[in-house]
Amino acid sequence: MLNLLANRSLEWMDVMKTVLSSLRAPAALLLLPVLLQACGGRYQAPLDDQSTVLERTSPPIYSTDGSSAGNRVASAPAANSRPAASTNAARTVAAGVRVQPAPGVNVNVVNDTGAIRRTTIDRAPIVGGGSAIAAPTPAPAPTPTTLEPSPVAVSSGQTHTVVRGDTLYSIAWRYSLDSRALALANNLAPPYTIYPNQVLNVDIANVSDNALRTVPTIPAEPAGDPAVAVGQRPAAAVANRRTDNVTTRLVEGVTWQWPLEGRVLRGFSTGSAATSRGIDIGGSRGDAVYAAADGDVVYSGRGIQGQGDLIIIRHSARHLSAYSHNSNMLVSEGARVQAGDKISEVGTDPRGSELIHFEVRVDGKPVDPTQYLPSR
Repeated sequence: MLNLLANRSLEWMDVMKTVLSSLRAPAALLLLPVLLQACGGRYQAPLDDQSTVLERTSPPIYSTDGSSAGNRVASAPAANSRPAASTNAARTVAAGVRVQPAPGVNVNVVNDTGAIRRTTIDRAPIVGGGSAIAAPTPAPAPTPTTLEPSPVAVSSGQTHTVVRGDTLYSIAWRYSLDSRALALANNLAPPYTIYPNQVLNVDIANVSDNALRTVPTIPAEPAGDPAVAVGQRPAAAVANRRTDNVTTRLVEGVTWQWPLEGRVLRGFSTGSAATSRGIDIGGSRGDAVYAAADGDVVYSGRGIQGQGDLIIIRHSARHLSAYSHNSNMLVSEGARVQAGDKISEVGTDPRGSELIHFEVRVDGKPVDPTQYLPSR
């Protein structure tokens, strides 16, 4: 290649000599610049002589704010540093490429005011292998509530409006009162009949213990219902009575026996909850429930919220027993029962458990039934 260029240069020189020799001196001087320009326009120096022309320069390196950093490497910003306030000027994002943002929008600067950026990313928990992102701990499920009411704290001036089916015993049982005291507090006279919509005072603070002894037996006649047949034993209760030998216990003049052969699921406590005022005896739906002692049925119905089908038996002037959550009741108000007579069948409570809630009341107050029932 070099030889070829050299030969062509020599050929041009020969041509120039021939032309100059044929011309006079003044004409040769006039044509000399033209010839030299023609030769120079086609002439290329050897590659070794072009090293300064072909010298490569290092490409510029741009920092994160888009400005050229020359041939130095831009240092990374500190973790807690914030970039300087940006402008809305065009930014160089690559060599020869510049971006002109829309008015009010900044680009290529992290956390600039008005810049286009992603803030937070919501991701679902990773399921499967590898490291999983723990899902938030779910809130504990709320405790199921029941319909069982807490015992009513009687205050001065509190009243109860009688509804059809109420008896003095059921009203007294609802407020944990002695039925005799309730009759005296309302100046009721024998036979202590009550009527629907009658307003009774349930504040017995002014009733003395001596006055209670003067109250005769209060009948179980329900409000608004015809007079009941008192003293008769229901045929179904007699036909299905317990006939095997059972353990009994004599306490305060009353002979007691267990109303149901089942495990005690919940015991008695002095708490205010309705479920703590007696014991829960487990069983299977339809199992026979027996009278815990001789007595008269003074309430049979479902007029008390949370108790389901409820039976209350009066065993003496001071002692009552109550059986809640029955599925089938065989006795009604006024019926006479003996210990071991079948009075009902096991049902379910509001939580769906198959059981009987059994209570014993003395002078209207709940007591621990296991203190009256025989050991087993």
